[in-house]
Amino acid sequence: MTTEAATSQATLRQHGKSFHWAGFFLPRQQLDDGAQLYHVCRQVDDIADNATTMTERQRARRVLSCLQHKLCARSPAQQPFPTASNTADTDARLTETEQLLVDSLESDIVALFGHDSRCLQAMHDLVATMVMDLSPVLLEDEPALLGYAYGAAGTVGVMMCQLMGAREPNHSLAFAIDLGMAMQMTNIARDVLEDAQRGRVYVPQTWMNHPISADAIASGDAQARQQAWQAIGYLIERAEAYYASGWQGLAYLPPRTRLAIGVALRVYRQIGRRIQSLSADNYWSQRVVVPKAGKLQQSLMALPALINRSSAIHDAALHKPLEDQLSPYALDPETLDDNVSRDNAHGRKKFHSGKA
Repeated sequence: MTTEAATSQATLRQHGKSFHWAGFFLPRQQLDDGAQLYHVCRQVDDIADNATTMTERQRARRVLSCLQHKLCARSPAQQPFPTASNTADTDARLTETEQLLVDSLESDIVALFGHDSRCLQAMHDLVATMVMDLSPVLLEDEPALLGYAYGAAGTVGVMMCQLMGAREPNHSLAFAIDLGMAMQMTNIARDVLEDAQRGRVYVPQTWMNHPISADAIASGDAQARQQAWQAIGYLIERAEAYYASGWQGLAYLPPRTRLAIGVALRVYRQIGRRIQSLSADNYWSQRVVVPKAGKLQQSLMALPALINRSSAIHDAALHKPLEDQLSPYALDPETLDDNVSRDNAHGRKKFHSGKA
């Protein structure tokens, strides 16, 4: 039994305010589908985030492992996860409530994507990333950060690309992945304290002068927070290349959808710009949001997305650390390395940052 549209819309309205705002610009069916996907992803995320005790984490791992196996069974190309037991054993250890949750998630996923192998791969990778969050997280370097950003949100880009009717998916999916990764980097930059309180540090240790722990950030250690603050600034700048790629990829969406995703891109990116405008003390004392006036301003600045119709060239360097993770998609984007001369000849426009 699938989730009702009203329930999905309520989840989007409560937890995804930037996306809910952008949803006003979508056609109704795409809004309903996007909200249902958000509802599924939110539930999967909450399974990991709400597990605070050892017992709760064990239960969460069972639920997510069962969902992993069901996704594998839906797509013959998938390989079973080495960390999970077989489906029958996992099902046998679930409570009735847990089984109902898994069945509901599976029904929603199938209703959205059927047997689409790329979308099932993306959901498969998203769930695996949430399993990772059930243990303390301390990312070592930038490739680990990019891998996490892909798993947590680049995967959502893949699924949204299908729901939004993007053309030339072998090419356009690369840009959708980049936009999801950019948004996840913004999430990480915004939520360093909240994540540290859950035992997670996503900003890479190699960006620090000295290793820092989640406990040090959460407890207010001045040196740890200063190092984290400097890394946050770099993270926001690092996300820019992925936002720029995502902006280019809007050309592959239908016009109205192009505007809606352009609004979401600009509003979400503005979170990072607001962080950059703060002092360290102000950053640590609040959760940064974009107010309604700022969302309206960014929506107006997204209007050029409507005329963004030129075929785009993908920067292969953005996916270099992700080759193994992205190989199941068998993408074939036109890249900068292959098309520099043609790109110059056509004079492609770059993403205009637009000072807020």
